[in-house]
Amino acid sequence: MGEHQELIAVLNEALTLEYTAAVQYNQHSMLVTGRDRLLFADLFEEHSKESLGHAKMWGDRIVYLGGVPRGEVGPIFQSSNVIEMLEKDLEIERRAVEIYTRAHRICKHEPTRYMLENHILDEDKDVEELQKLLGKVQIAQ
Repeated sequence: MGEHQELIAVLNEALTLEYTAAVQYNQHSMLVTGRDRLLFADLFEEHSKESLGHAKMWGDRIVYLGGVPRGEVGPIFQSSNVIEMLEKDLEIERRAVEIYTRAHRICKHEPTRYMLENHILDEDKDVEELQKLLGKVQIAQ
């Protein structure tokens, strides 16, 4: 399945981002303190598990397409400030939308293209949630 090499390269980029997100969210679940812990620890932990699940799903798809998944983790942002945590997590989620959209554009394998469409929607829901938590959504007056 050599015809999917460009797609595999982009999916490996996404895989690295998912591993990075899993570790970063996990770190945030451990570092959040005070009353913010009651509000955000479970959210961070849930997102960590979700990202690890995404890594598994896309790693399996890379193998199916004839590639080898790269098990790399990018830089992890450390902070004890919940706003900074949410901002960095929003950056990762926006980057995920961008990478999966790029993968969708070059994808010639129809079932994988459908998977990517659904996944882009899931990642965009995470962007929406984080933007709302950060108060970045403008409500019409």
